[in-house]
Amino acid sequence: MLSRRRTLCAALSAVILGTASLLAGCTSPEASAAVGCTAPGVTDDQISLGVLVPDSGPAAEGFTNSLAGVEARLGAVNAAGGVNGRKVVYQWRDDKGSTTGNDLGARELVERQQVFGLVELSVAASASAAYLAGRGVPVTGLANEPVWSTMPNMFAFTYVTGAAVDTQGRFVSSQGGTRAVILQPALSAGMTETGQKYEASMRAAGVRVVDIVNFTSGVDTPTTVAKRVISAKADTIISLISPENLIGVLNLLRQASRAPKVVLSTNGYGRELLQNFGAQAAGITMPLVYRPLELGGPATEAYLDAMTRYAPQVTHPENDASVLAYIATDIYLEGLRLAGACPNRQGFIGRLRAVNSYDAGGLISPISFRTDAIRPTTCYSFVQANSAGNGFLVVEPDLCGSAISP
Repeated sequence: MLSRRRTLCAALSAVILGTASLLAGCTSPEASAAVGCTAPGVTDDQISLGVLVPDSGPAAEGFTNSLAGVEARLGAVNAAGGVNGRKVVYQWRDDKGSTTGNDLGARELVERQQVFGLVELSVAASASAAYLAGRGVPVTGLANEPVWSTMPNMFAFTYVTGAAVDTQGRFVSSQGGTRAVILQPALSAGMTETGQKYEASMRAAGVRVVDIVNFTSGVDTPTTVAKRVISAKADTIISLISPENLIGVLNLLRQASRAPKVVLSTNGYGRELLQNFGAQAAGITMPLVYRPLELGGPATEAYLDAMTRYAPQVTHPENDASVLAYIATDIYLEGLRLAGACPNRQGFIGRLRAVNSYDAGGLISPISFRTDAIRPTTCYSFVQANSAGNGFLVVEPDLCGSAISP
């Protein structure tokens, strides 16, 4: 696990352009850094990047390995020589997944630390969105909130917008699910909104949501949750809580011979889950917005190599948080590359917004930064822990649904 106090300086070069391998596609340092650039966070030999991530608070469990993904991507491009001749140094702040923490963290990084732009790996980015847009600060990250679709300075590879989609509901229905209980962390506005989207998805696909349980780790118990699932006669669990707490609930349901037909979890994808829980994790399914690592290929190999080399503190690089952070950082590097030898924030935003086909070197399906921000992501892959709990099965490589009309 990453030290909560450590700030790593990592040099990096430009990201991929039209190649299957993230590393092979990095540009060489042949373009020297221009001298005398005046944009915030830019010096003759480096560019300063800020990162916001919940390292504490109710949302932190889903972001444990996020900084490792940032370090891996920066480390990989560092080995290739820098973005247009410059290194990128980064520092991060814990936004606690809260509106107050996010706003304060963004202002600290922009005003005091003078970063050029931000990578936001958070569920509370809406708190600082207006401030960052007003300052013209480029932001890349995870679009967990609709605000990402409304701000021209904010870039992600998947969007929730204001509309839910029926894809997850279609998957649950195809697996025989008819009555669902949603388990979500208490005291997290971002997670509550995600839960509402899942509720709409289930209902649109004809799956009845029979209970919504707010769960606080260390306060609520799996026993209480299991009783509510049994009382609701649910055959499906939609989990936004930590895998550890989810498995505690599943074990009790299995002991009571009430194991659900479908268990859909928004987090937990990775080898660490299998190592820690083995067969107890069997049947847990996770929706992914990127190409499942189990399918292999050059992009997966490049990611795993970068994690092994530059984020060795993560024993199992096959985890959702690291992959998502890796891609979010790659988008930032693409913007820097396009901004040129003397980058400024306006150039970053304008040139990246004009990109019509971006695929993170093959980790995701091609997207357009011109148009996709106004469209919710409707296509997902679904992976499931196998019956032995020692591997994942790709049960649905590419299931596409539709946006749900308000």
